[in-house]
Amino acid sequence: MGRPSRKDKPVLPDYSEGIQIKTEDEDPRFNNAVARGLAILRTFQFDRKLLGNVEIAAATGLPKPTVSRLTFTLTQLGYLRYLPEFGKYELAAGVVTLAYPYLVNMPVPAIARPLMEDLAERSKTNVGLGVHEGLSVLYLEYALGEANPNRRQRVGFRVPLIRTAMGRACIAAMQAQERARLYDELKDHYRKEWTQLQRELDDAVEQVDRRGFCIAAGTFQKTTSSVAVPFVHTDGRTLMAFNSQGNASAQTTAVMERNGKRLVDLAAEVRRRLATEPPTPSLGRR
Repeated sequence: MGRPSRKDKPVLPDYSEGIQIKTEDEDPRFNNAVARGLAILRTFQFDRKLLGNVEIAAATGLPKPTVSRLTFTLTQLGYLRYLPEFGKYELAAGVVTLAYPYLVNMPVPAIARPLMEDLAERSKTNVGLGVHEGLSVLYLEYALGEANPNRRQRVGFRVPLIRTAMGRACIAAMQAQERARLYDELKDHYRKEWTQLQRELDDAVEQVDRRGFCIAAGTFQKTTSSVAVPFVHTDGRTLMAFNSQGNASAQTTAVMERNGKRLVDLAAEVRRRLATEPPTPSLGRR
């Protein structure tokens, strides 16, 4: 048997899509030094664990001397760790301290977790809760229900806003003016694809308006189909979404529609519990 050709290899999704690296702004209130330091931290992803100054400079567009000073500073502060055997950096434990106060004081994951686990078990799909952030959606909670889950979903996992059911559900939950501003940004970001992508987004918005959920089949990862329902936090500002996803071979339209209705019920129950149960810090899994 010969070696498979390049065209036979699976095309992996671009997990870096949607990451916004901003290092400067003309607004006098914008601190470029702070932005550049945070931009460096954002270049590290699960598939880019180790990065050197040259790679970071290429990813951020910053001069290498600037990167060298910033990586040194971030290392001294405990956010990066230098590995001399590789001549590269990796994220250090200090970054966890930035996320922990946000996660522990977000009541939705703790309330939703048992409901998500129940749905994952009944539907044999992976159920997630994500929050809108820029051009991405970040996972806040997950429950794996596939028989042989081979998924990267974990707290903090990032997927593109525009290509996923979860992201499109968040877009559908936006006010018209907010969505119009986002469309202007997306049109500039996805110039070649925008005409087709806008049709898909408008269709997702119509799906949510009509039945409460939207379906995305193979729009991010060819072998995966998913359905999602928007969830607006009680603060009225934080846009989130619940999704159910699995291998496309098992996720027929009828299956996804059934799971979409289940997600609508799940979101309604989470909203009811938020209104009746006093919010408490999320203390993790039992």
